[in-house]
Amino acid sequence: MSSSSSNGGTSRPKAASRAVVFANIPTLKVIEPPKGTFSTRNDQWCLTYCSQNVAGRINNRSPWCRSICIRKVFSHEVRNIVNFKNHKEIWADGKARYPLPPEGQPINLPPYLGGRQIEDPEYGRKSPGDVKYWDEGWYLWKSSSFMGSHDTISRLPLNLPTQMRQEASRKDKRRVWQEYQDFLRSGKPPTSENKWLGPVVPPNVGPDASSEALLVPLPLDTEPLLEPIYHLLQPAQYSLQLLQENWNDGYFRKFGVRMWDKSRSGEPYELVSRAYSFAYDQWKSKGKTDEDEKEKEA
Repeated sequence: MSSSSSNGGTSRPKAASRAVVFANIPTLKVIEPPKGTFSTRNDQWCLTYCSQNVAGRINNRSPWCRSICIRKVFSHEVRNIVNFKNHKEIWADGKARYPLPPEGQPINLPPYLGGRQIEDPEYGRKSPGDVKYWDEGWYLWKSSSFMGSHDTISRLPLNLPTQMRQEASRKDKRRVWQEYQDFLRSGKPPTSENKWLGPVVPPNVGPDASSEALLVPLPLDTEPLLEPIYHLLQPAQYSLQLLQENWNDGYFRKFGVRMWDKSRSGEPYELVSRAYSFAYDQWKSKGKTDEDEKEKEA
């Protein structure tokens, strides 16, 4: 017996499934970009302007350049967070110590931005020893040289640890290059006693442009800038404080009551009368003295 007869008759066709109401309507998808460590949003902007002329090209002079950058440092760049643990040495405050470039250290900052310097008569300007490190927040950088602009653009693809290693490597290369230049100026022959035996020429990474650049956190620390103003206004602040204390203690009210009592008595009138009489007597005696002197001269 067939399967259809076993079910008691012919099989019924299956009912067609109902189409979804919004199946043929175009949809809108909202995709949120990743945040934090995998964010694709821009967090650093740089603007550079350079100019050159014929005389500069003939004399092989560097172009005139001005650059300014704004950068945001995120928490995961200086801290070990849950989804990003990449910093090996963490200090007691929970932050990694990545020193700022030389243009952000106190020795290269002006005093009104927190720069502190020690003048040594033998070795010149020295740093007081404190070092500034990267912290989360916004930073402003500017430069007035071609090399400074070049260095900043070359640091754009690098994170903070790589920038620190790059800066240390450049510092060592500059030191070796300076030693090589001193050896050439000395005129000594290349022998086995020195390390410049043979055609050994160290790489030249260029001059240090940190003296022509500036790196400061935002918002600016206005305490060094306003300190001279505070010193100038300190006497006025002390006077206002003393005035407020006298007002709160009621000395002005007592002084006003005494002035009112005195004004109702005859003492102010008597004082004015004496002053007027004294001034009148002086005027009369002065006139007589002038006449006597004219008579003597005659």
